[in-house]
Amino acid sequence: MVSYYWKLIVKTILIFLTGLITTSGYCQIDGSEPNNFPEIRIYISKNQLSNLRHNQNKLILSHPTLIVNHDTANVKEIHTRGKTTLQFKRKSFSVELDKSITIHQSGKKIHVKKFNLLNLSMDKNLWRNRWSFLCMDQFGLFPLFNSFCKIWINDEPQGIYLIVEKPQQLQGRLQSPYMLRRGLNHNVEDEYFNKNEKELAKKYKKQFQSIYSSDFSRPPDSLAARLHRIINLDMYFQFLAFNYLIMNGDYSDEVFFYIEPTKNWFEIVPWDYDDILRPIPHEGRSERNLEFTKHKLFSLEESMDRTIAGNKTLYEQYEKVLKALLFSLDAAQLESASYKVLRELEQLSEDDSMANTSLFLDVHPFDIQQAKEDILISLDYILKRREWILSQLK
Repeated sequence: MVSYYWKLIVKTILIFLTGLITTSGYCQIDGSEPNNFPEIRIYISKNQLSNLRHNQNKLILSHPTLIVNHDTANVKEIHTRGKTTLQFKRKSFSVELDKSITIHQSGKKIHVKKFNLLNLSMDKNLWRNRWSFLCMDQFGLFPLFNSFCKIWINDEPQGIYLIVEKPQQLQGRLQSPYMLRRGLNHNVEDEYFNKNEKELAKKYKKQFQSIYSSDFSRPPDSLAARLHRIINLDMYFQFLAFNYLIMNGDYSDEVFFYIEPTKNWFEIVPWDYDDILRPIPHEGRSERNLEFTKHKLFSLEESMDRTIAGNKTLYEQYEKVLKALLFSLDAAQLESASYKVLRELEQLSEDDSMANTSLFLDVHPFDIQQAKEDILISLDYILKRREWILSQLK
């Protein structure tokens, strides 16, 4: 009987603590301090500002001044970025500096020289990208610095943005000789390499293309062994597994491949997670439904993914990685990421000028209550989906 009452008391305390986490502001019971979000101010001419708001083409800012947390940065270039998001008044920006700036956050010093400022105009309730990046960081798939931040242009508030270190900076940190961005139909959309090493770049581009020129009629074990020499397949399997768990609607052309210099194979950095929890993928649904309805891959738009689904050895290896990822990214980790993002958004929403100018699709201002409901409902769904997938893998 005593044991029963102790269990009841502990359960009551846990429910109480969970309520504190999900309903309170950023002053948490764990004693953590409020986040010091980067505050970024950009100054340009009035004519440029008008052009920036109404121009839907990429635009290089002329002689901009960039101030990060009261420190003036040495700007090499700032230009607008994106495709669909260029149509919005609040633009996303690509920033490259002549010299790194230091951002102090959570007791750490982060040095950034190349980064993007994402307007989150298509990230409903602002949480999906940040949450996904935090989750992927748990198993080493997203090593890029990222944080919510506040932005002003000519002292006019622009809203809540996400600052994200560019993959190019990771490439430099790892001394990788080559990186590419995969586009639709596995085209090489962009390449990043030392311009004095064009022949080496050609070699690595051919190495990437050889993934798709493989003889798929080879025996399953032989094909799998060949692909393992070209690319870190376990890392790629993690990418597919996470996208399956969170039902990412668009990912085949949202990934960078870079050469890991010690292994001389490709590793990856995923990108763009504002389109998760989709009932169906944007593309690749018909291919999946044609042959692979029982396979645990969310989209089969990409031919490499179809190869994995159709190759017995590769698919068995993928399912092992999927199961390991679900054990690694357990309920505690998923909840931790959700509550962290919620705390951050609560703190940011206290600044009305930032909340009111953070417009979803250029129309709807940020509402913290809607965000809370969205995050908690989504968390509950993902936790149940995780359990369902694990039950299927048994």
